[in-house]
Order: sequence, then C-alpha cells, then structure tokens
Amino acid sequence: MTSINQPDSGFPYPRKCPLPFLLYPSLLHRVDVGRDWVESHLNTDSSCGEFDIYIGVPFCRIRCKSCPYFITLLSDNDPRHIEDRYVAALVTDIKRWANYPKFRDAVLRCVFIGGGTPSLLQTANIKRIIDAVTTSFKLGPDAEITLEGNPHDFDDAKIDYIVSSPINRLSLGVQSFQPEVLDVIGSPHSGAESRAVIEAFHQRGFSNVQADLIYNVPGHTMEQWEKDLAELGELGVAHFTIYTYRVHKGTLQERLINQGRVVPPLDPDSPPARAMHRKARQLAESMGYVCYMADHFCRPGHENQYNYWNWRAYVETLAFGPGSYSYLDNYRLGTATDVERYISTVKEGDFMISSVSDHISARVDRERYTIFAFEYFGIDFAEYKGRFGTDFLVDFADEVARLVRKGLVEITDASARLTPLGLEWNTNVCLEFVNSQYWQNRGNSTEPNWSLNGATADATDFPREHWLGDIQQDLFPERLS
Repeated sequence: MTSINQPDSGFPYPRKCPLPFLLYPSLLHRVDVGRDWVESHLNTDSSCGEFDIYIGVPFCRIRCKSCPYFITLLSDNDPRHIEDRYVAALVTDIKRWANYPKFRDAVLRCVFIGGGTPSLLQTANIKRIIDAVTTSFKLGPDAEITLEGNPHDFDDAKIDYIVSSPINRLSLGVQSFQPEVLDVIGSPHSGAESRAVIEAFHQRGFSNVQADLIYNVPGHTMEQWEKDLAELGELGVAHFTIYTYRVHKGTLQERLINQGRVVPPLDPDSPPARAMHRKARQLAESMGYVCYMADHFCRPGHENQYNYWNWRAYVETLAFGPGSYSYLDNYRLGTATDVERYISTVKEGDFMISSVSDHISARVDRERYTIFAFEYFGIDFAEYKGRFGTDFLVDFADEVARLVRKGLVEITDASARLTPLGLEWNTNVCLEFVNSQYWQNRGNSTEPNWSLNGATADATDFPREHWLGDIQQDLFPERLS
C-alpha cells in the first residue's frame, strides 16, 4: 500500500480551522422535554456498561475579554443564594438520574467538573457534589475525578479538602504566567497565584495537576511563550494543553481591537503562530512530555482519562447542569443556559432537556467516532471493525484518498495515522469527515447553541470549501508565500 502514501507538495488547505476540537454532530433542535421523553426514547432499564459524567458549574467572578460562553457572574456576597440553590438542584438531579438501571448498574469511569469556574464554589458545596456522585454511582477502581478551576480561588482549606477527597485531578486555567499577557486576556488571577497553587498541591503530595496555556494572544511574543512553557516544566505539572487565542464576535476584546486599542492576534496559520505551536511541541519533548493527543502533553501515565473514555473508548456521557451536553443511545441532549429555570425544573421533579439531535445514523456514528479518534492521531483498523463490523478504508475511501494525497495521513496495514503535517492541521483533517448534510445547514447556528457546540456550529455554517477547498483541488501552493 506504500504507493498511496506519496504526497504532492503544497499547502493542504485554504485556511486553518482554529477550533481545538469538534462536537459532532453540532446540529440540535430546540425542544422542551423531560422525563417522559427520556423514558420513551432512551433505554433506561438496562445497564449501559460504562459511562462518564460531565458536571457544569456555570459561574464565574468576571468575564475574560474574549469569552463567548454562557456564564452567570457570581458576586462574593451572592444575595440570591444562587450558588446554594444551584448545588442543591444539581445534587437532586444527579440522584434522580442514578435511579435508572442504565446508570445505577453501570460503571462510572470518569467525572469532569467543568465550567464556568467550579473552583469558586464554597468548599462545602464542592463536597456536596462529590458526595452525591460517589454515593449514587458505581465508580470504577481507577475512576478519574477532575475539578476545573482558576488559581485565584484556592485557599488552604479548599486545597486541603481536595487533597483528601476523591478528586484526583486538578485542571487549572493558568493561561500564562506573564502579567502583560494575562492583562490582555482579562484574567482574574496572576502568574504568582498560579505558581503558588501548583506548589501548594505538590507540597501536599497531589501531583496530578493539569494547566491550560494560551498562545497567539494579541501582541504575544515568542519570548513570552517560551518563558511560560519553561515555567510549566520547572513547576513539574503532570499535564498541559495549549490553545490558540480566538477573538469571538460581540466580546469586549473584539470592541477593543476595532477601536484600535488592542492589536489583533495573528492569523492562526501565519508563520509566527505556527512557530509558536511548533515551539510548544519541541520544548515539551525536551522536558519529557509526550504529545498523546492534539495539543495535549503529559508526563507518561498522566493522560486525560475523561477525554479517553469520552472520545477514544467512546462510552456514553451523562451531563448535568445548564449549558451541558449528554450523549446517550445515539442522541445528543442539551440543557439550556438558564440557571433559574434549571433549578425550578428540578424542584418540579423533572429533567430539563432543551435541545436534542436527530437520532444519529450508522453513518454519522462512524463519522463521529472517526473525528474523535483523529484527536488521538489515527484509526486502528481492527478496533474500528470490531466496533462497526465494517472496514474503515471502505467506509471512508474518498476522504482517505484526499488526506493521503495531501500528505496528512499515512496508511499501514494496521492503521491510518496523521503525519507531522496532519498533526499541524488536525482540526481540518477532522472536518473532512463531516457529513454533507451539516455543511451550511442553517439549523447549525439558528437552533440553540452554547459553549463549544456553538463554535462547531459556526464552523460548519460555512460552505465546505471555506475550510477544505474544492473537493477536486487538493493543494493551495499560493498560500506558502
């Protein structure tokens, strides 16, 4: 098969998609359903075998300058007691779903408590959530429980609880250690706070700390970026992720750029931005980190298990809270971004389901699996056939031929793997597998979307050619200049 692995030369796509990953399919339809729909459309009476849980905490203290996501700004004094009322509803919702054999009799592999900013919750409320999960479901012996947070939120009492609790992974939105970069982003924390929190956890024997870093911020220099990467290595974090900075429509950052008060970030596929991406990979490797999935780096043995079970092992996901998405029995389910309505719906004894995908067909299911597998750099043919009973190279013959011609994928007898060029253009490679029905489908953006689902919907609102070019024209050598 080596003859089909010889790529032409040239730029593989007209432009790079800046999304870190795709939520697929992004098209969901507005509904207002609950328990009756769940019990008539989902197989709630039989164990799903294995699953993971996402818990959304939709609160932040401030909004970063380019944040497009749904959050409720929570004041320190919280006069409406929204935090306590939300956590009470969340605990009730968790216990209610746990009554179904589908989840009660299955093994819970991972829990990810995301946001918003979950770490801003009072320590007692974090404990209420953890207790509800660990007493309601059957956790696997090596279950990973991640708490996402901002370095500004951690006092000694909160750190001590986390270290002694079932939480065994911390994900910190460090973003940068450089004050000028944090100021451009509008972050609520300082680099000193990030260092102090990481060191405090390490001193207590809690080593599984993950940090997010952002590059290509307006005015970002390579010197600043190299300092951030070096500091992560010196602090000995177990895992880090990198994200390219995006300026979202309607945000404060967009207004500042339009007013000329902030320089715009560089195009994500410009030579300097691409050099920052390459530098991260080079420095990570020199410091002993392994790039095991797109833009995710870890010390061996500290891979993100939530992503693994969600995308690689491809188990079902049960999500709680406004702005979150479940994947159950070949449906994607979404919960609207209305905290008060969520609280009242739970109080009334019902589930809040605000958007639902079409029932995912066998073809779309294969596409979804493939998109997620390429986040892990490729497809194992035997695993694919064991899951679907078909051959990957037959199911996606046209897509694979295009990717091989572009030099983005290499085929062996056992697998289809991304090449170094494919790693650099990973999200575009994933877009090759988006079904034609989702390109320029007006429902992508006109139906309700929140969080990263909206970002995927916006990307596929374009014609396919916007990201991938004419299907008959594979290369764009003019972009190399």
